[in-house]
Amino acid sequence: MNASSLFRVEFGRLMRNRLAWLAAALTALAPIAGYSFYHPTIGDSMGALYLANPMLTGGMAGTLLFALLILAALDQPARSGTAALIETIIPPVKMHAIRLLAVLSLAVLTSLAVGILYLPYTMWKLNIVFSFSDYWLAVLLFLLSGPVMGTLAAAMAIQITGRLDVSVLALLVAVIFSRSRWCSQYFLAHWNIPLVSTLSDAFGSAVVWRTAFYSRLVWLCLLGGGWLLSLLCVRQYGKGAAGSLIHRIKRPVLPIFSILLLLLGAVLWNRQPFIDHCPEDWISMETADRFHEHLTTESTSLNVTIDSFLMGTLSGEASWQIRNNSGSPQELYFNLNSGYRVRSITANGEPLPFEDLKNDYIASRELRCTLPADEEISLVITYGGMPRIWNAQERELSGNYISSRGIYLASHHLAPTVAGCAPVEDEDTPVTLTITLPAAMTPVSTGSPKQLSDNRDGTVSWVITDQGTDRIQLFAGDYVYKELATGSGMPIQFYYSKKYQSRLENGALELMEQAIAYCTSHYGPRSFTEDKPFKIVQLTAFQFGGFANRSISGMGETYFSDENLNNPDKGPASAEVLAHEIIHQWWGLGATLYDPEDEDWNDEGITVYTTYRLMSEIMGEDYARENYTDKWKAVMEDQHASFYQRHPEYLDRLPKRYSNEILASRSSANWYDGNALMIYRAAEKAGPQKIDEIWSELYTRQASGSSDMITLKDFLDACGLKKGEVERE
Repeated sequence: MNASSLFRVEFGRLMRNRLAWLAAALTALAPIAGYSFYHPTIGDSMGALYLANPMLTGGMAGTLLFALLILAALDQPARSGTAALIETIIPPVKMHAIRLLAVLSLAVLTSLAVGILYLPYTMWKLNIVFSFSDYWLAVLLFLLSGPVMGTLAAAMAIQITGRLDVSVLALLVAVIFSRSRWCSQYFLAHWNIPLVSTLSDAFGSAVVWRTAFYSRLVWLCLLGGGWLLSLLCVRQYGKGAAGSLIHRIKRPVLPIFSILLLLLGAVLWNRQPFIDHCPEDWISMETADRFHEHLTTESTSLNVTIDSFLMGTLSGEASWQIRNNSGSPQELYFNLNSGYRVRSITANGEPLPFEDLKNDYIASRELRCTLPADEEISLVITYGGMPRIWNAQERELSGNYISSRGIYLASHHLAPTVAGCAPVEDEDTPVTLTITLPAAMTPVSTGSPKQLSDNRDGTVSWVITDQGTDRIQLFAGDYVYKELATGSGMPIQFYYSKKYQSRLENGALELMEQAIAYCTSHYGPRSFTEDKPFKIVQLTAFQFGGFANRSISGMGETYFSDENLNNPDKGPASAEVLAHEIIHQWWGLGATLYDPEDEDWNDEGITVYTTYRLMSEIMGEDYARENYTDKWKAVMEDQHASFYQRHPEYLDRLPKRYSNEILASRSSANWYDGNALMIYRAAEKAGPQKIDEIWSELYTRQASGSSDMITLKDFLDACGLKKGEVERE
């Protein structure tokens, strides 16, 4: 019987097997657990919650179910006592290969059916951020990966050991180990389903698709090579594993092919291009001071080209005008992302030799060259590659990125930086960046972007001008621009993804403007001018949280998600949640609340309280009391009534997962409701206007650099209160 006929017979037999239908059905039901209690990702974007988590859960379940299915299929002749009879008709190696192919075919059909089954619900939940390409990539890389890898691993185990019980135990150990804390830190250690930290709803998840595809390729090589090698151990002629191996190794084709696959997997593992090689003890590393008193940067010009959005690679030419006032050759050190390779360096048109120090440190490394003795030097560096992620952030897959939907490149991740060695002449030192982007992308930067030309090929060329350091920050995406009116003359430019336009035009932008005006009048303005306006830009989900740097500040992508907009801790309506996030530009990014003696004292309390004060002015005190202060009191009363709040000694008796949930709920209540309630009670004693003056003074003090943080003691002292006079409960 030829292979195709044998496959049809074996696949037909498999489809009549109740165990096969059970494995397929349970795999199809498993994603439901991903919606509720099993969350392999750490993100809270809509894509993470309603696409990645369900598909990864299905993949994890499929690993076990299809592994058991292949074990049952390969062990069936031994259980039924027909192994010797089957050997006389079909070679065992051929039979094992056909049965593996049949189970893998069922895995593909099951994944396709699951993809079709969950498609309508996923489209409905993701709504404006749904992407067909992302959905089917998730089905392929998250869901199908589990059954395929589980089938290969289980088949390899039983072909080597020849025992069902040992194979099941080995598989369970491998699955449990894959979910261990150690494995969770490394994307290549995830053998059955890939590492997924989150998915971006608006700016693309290229880093996930690239690392997931790469890790699947690595493990297909390793498990495929291992499976081919284990085929040599399939028992025949009454021989054991060793005897069968010796008998078949005389034909070198299969052993050579399996070893080549294993070597390819090892090489791919060792040469992965995504994560840097920063030492684990990077905190204790001493970084050399490269400041050079004889070198000065007079101007910087950067020209960057995106080579491939699919691979996330770029190439560029960086030029500096440098003054060397020493009259002698001088060493120049410059920093560059560790994923880039310098192709050439010239000084005044003459090639310069250079050295890569290979001292990876937080996704960057240093290179060194020797500048000539000329006083005026035109230095040009050409480079290119894929930006790497700092290995300490490998679990989050967070870093600079290039994708067809969004770009984030900053400082030495965009181009080499020399300012640490050759400082800029003054704050007005000119910096220009020229870059070509897809027409659908709008750049946002610490500098001022201006469109150079429409290239009539679907791309647009931009020039970005800045002053001072050569460390430019660049964002690009399908941004919609809105200038927020503040009533104070302080310009604020807001950039957000076009996907959220319908969400924000329903009163949210107006409330954000009112929040800015409120914070400006009550606490003080952020210090920006019309020449250098304050920019708020929506970030990708992989940049967890927000940031503030020079004239630009970031708001996390998930601030705009349906889950966040429906979070009652931040406000009863979606627009109020965005007002809450805008207020964080003052409390959290402008000034920080932290107290080493009170772990629950943070920025959330004053942010929630400010939102309450804002809404009491807009909607009236009755609305604010019902939706804010009454809610705070109810939440804290529930916490106080909790058995584990009153008897924390019993927490240790609970499973870790449940005790962590209780502690997280308690912390959330204290952060949002308890802190806000404490500030509200202080305002009842001192008066709302006095509290505003106190917070204005505390904000101004930290914003000016007079203090590092605002502690609970700072607040109570300013109010003339002692600890215990106002409580969270």
